Amino acid sequence: MTAAGANTGQAPAGSAGKLPTRTIVGFAVGSLGTGIYSSVPSVLLLFYMTQILGISPGLAGLAVFLPKIWDVITDPAMGFISDHTRSRLGRRRPYLLVGAILMSVTFVFLFSAPDLGSEWNSFLYVVIVFALSATAYTIYAVPYIAMPSEMSSDHKERTVIMSFRMAFAMGGILLGLTLAPYLVSWFGGGREGYAAMSYTVGLICAASMIVAFVATRNAPRVDRAEGTKINVWAHFEDVLKSRSFRILVAIYILQLTAMGTFSGAVPYYIFYVVGGDTAMIGTFFLILLGSAIVTMPFWTFLAHRAGKRVAFTISAVVFGVGTATLFQMTNAGLDVPLISVLVLIGFGLSGIQMLPFSMLTDVIRHAALTGGGAREGTFTGLWTSSEKLGLAVGPLIVGWGLQVAGFSETEGVPSESVLFSVRMLVGALPGIAIVLSAAMVFLYPLREKDLAALEDANLNVSPSVGK
Repeated sequence: MTAAGANTGQAPAGSAGKLPTRTIVGFAVGSLGTGIYSSVPSVLLLFYMTQILGISPGLAGLAVFLPKIWDVITDPAMGFISDHTRSRLGRRRPYLLVGAILMSVTFVFLFSAPDLGSEWNSFLYVVIVFALSATAYTIYAVPYIAMPSEMSSDHKERTVIMSFRMAFAMGGILLGLTLAPYLVSWFGGGREGYAAMSYTVGLICAASMIVAFVATRNAPRVDRAEGTKINVWAHFEDVLKSRSFRILVAIYILQLTAMGTFSGAVPYYIFYVVGGDTAMIGTFFLILLGSAIVTMPFWTFLAHRAGKRVAFTISAVVFGVGTATLFQMTNAGLDVPLISVLVLIGFGLSGIQMLPFSMLTDVIRHAALTGGGAREGTFTGLWTSSEKLGLAVGPLIVGWGLQVAGFSETEGVPSESVLFSVRMLVGALPGIAIVLSAAMVFLYPLREKDLAALEDANLNVSPSVGK
């Protein structure tokens, strides 16, 4: 193993060579599995607990919230660990293999809960298993997200890498949110339907995530220097000094809170407002995410032409307009107006999903060029912990919103207060959070032209830009 900045038989991350397309695509395939994993619990877990396990909405929201708060601790820790790992496979790749296997196994246990005889026993089972599964996801996702920053020194190529990655992530989300509900129905619903779904989905996740491990065997990487002294607190303190990073994290937390609320409320919206069934949840997301995948190249083009801040702002406004319209709709049925709104929401979603990750690679690259060192894992560990925080708050809002409105899984026709609460949770609240994140993006100081100048010079300069 060689000193930091190089690796055995590899070009260093700062090299000018272009990555082979097969490496970029193979790396991106891993996001198919992470997309599936992150999407299925975000949409079905709360619903699974209230409708199948008989857990009250407030307690179910807490069962989703607590494991994700645990992730706020484990994600930065995993980033630090991957930054300081030394192995013949590099700092990141060993964790891709371990995380892929553990995550898929725990996912199966999550949706195969036995009948434990009481609400509290079921609650504790979900909390424990979901915490273990979330930790396994952390082992994979944190090193995986850190890799693009050291795979290329060209900010445009990193945007291409992130575009491929987010396209596969969107594909994974689409597959998870359409296939999983259909599988539940196909296998007869109930406990057996969810359990059979978990086996199928878990296998797909493991296969796609292992592809990324194999495909990146020759990708550029940066290895930790032997004998490097480690100061844990200084390590995190240096990362948090970046003003660009702090603002981007705040934007992302708002965005994920919006998405967590929206996703958690959709099954209830389908059942009680649209008048559909579990399979229709898949159709709902097929339309929305199909639109997101098709329109993603537009946001890459706009980011190159107008800048990432402008592109993100426009995408957030589009998403907000779409969810605000969804709140106003009360007619039952998956009709043409509802389909049109879903297409609009998907169009905005593709931008707000891709662009923050692309901006993150810029922040990490800037820190490395201005004396921040190779701390990609620490950056992404803190980043994914903010992701978990946002996604934890969303289901908690949904659970308690339904609880306060008087929701009961045993009632035939929900009250007007429950219907209004569902429409607020799926439409108004996510839209407000996204628009607030769009307003915050104007505080983000790092410009692509400044980063490009640093990369062209490849010099250590004053860290004033973006700090």
